[in-house]
Amino acid sequence: SPDTAPAPATRRLRRPPRWAAAIPVAAAVALFGVMLGGRASAEDARSAAATALSGGDPARAVSLDEAVAGRGGFLMVLDPGAAGAAAHDAQVARIAWAKQLAAGGDVDGAVAALTLVRQPSLLGQAAQARAQILIDAASAAAKSGHAALALRRLDQAGQGNPPGSMVQTIASMRAADEVKAAAELSAANRAADAVALLDDASNHGGGAAAAPAYPATLLAAAQSEIAAADYQDALTALHRLVNDYGSSAQARSARSLLNTPQRVSGTLVDAAGHGVSGRVRLSTHFTQLSGGYVTTGPFYYGTADGAGDFSIDAVPVGGPYTLEYFRDGGWLTLVDPHSGQPANPVTVTSLTPEDLTFIIIP
Repeated sequence: SPDTAPAPATRRLRRPPRWAAAIPVAAAVALFGVMLGGRASAEDARSAAATALSGGDPARAVSLDEAVAGRGGFLMVLDPGAAGAAAHDAQVARIAWAKQLAAGGDVDGAVAALTLVRQPSLLGQAAQARAQILIDAASAAAKSGHAALALRRLDQAGQGNPPGSMVQTIASMRAADEVKAAAELSAANRAADAVALLDDASNHGGGAAAAPAYPATLLAAAQSEIAAADYQDALTALHRLVNDYGSSAQARSARSLLNTPQRVSGTLVDAAGHGVSGRVRLSTHFTQLSGGYVTTGPFYYGTADGAGDFSIDAVPVGGPYTLEYFRDGGWLTLVDPHSGQPANPVTVTSLTPEDLTFIIIP
């Protein structure tokens, strides 16, 4: 009938397809598969690294283990300890690699490889390997006649915190190599540096080996220092040679050098600063007399040029000598009126030429 209300509409709910419910499960399965694959891949890489290490290829072992150590995230969820274990194994392999490099002659490469070992549990092992590599390199260098290189290797070994058991070995080897290196330096005209090496060797247990080398090395050092006008260091070396090795042939040469006559030079000027030419001499003895003085020889002569410059060669070590100049037919000197003694006494010391600079005469 027209008064009858229409029936309400009904909504039919659509069910999701059955395959949609399977998506989360498939994703989980896929993710699990990836994790299983990551675990298997890590295990394979670590196994290959172990095989490489045992087969004598530690460099490849380092590469494989470090690759695993660098992994993270869900790939390693099923084996969370693999990365840490691989990092440890990589550093074990690195120590073996360093030894292999050293055996092949690449000592610097071996030392560089060991600096990358930072696992606390492996630091002692790395330090021992480093020290042994450098000790062996030093021994090989010394045997081949390269003592200076041997010393550098021992210095490296000592700076790398070597085990206590190796410290004495390094010290005793260093003392012996320093004596050999001193001979190399002396032959290369570096005798002063050679003396320093001998001293260091003596201070570290190598006194017996160093002693025979001292006389010739000290004399060579003094001679080179004289040539460079380094008179103070030369005197130190010569006096040490004479005092400590007095019976040696080199000590006789040292005494001769210490007693070698020296040059005395200067300039005669007048009160206005103009040069005064003429004859000069050094007298050996000065005696004050009532109303004057007298000088006696031996005498050592020279001549001042037009600028007043003079030089008297080969004046014996000692003095004081009296400087005199010739004027009006006689020899004169300047006397201090307060003391009655010569105003310009000259003392000649070993090795050092004496420069009187300006002598002002009336």
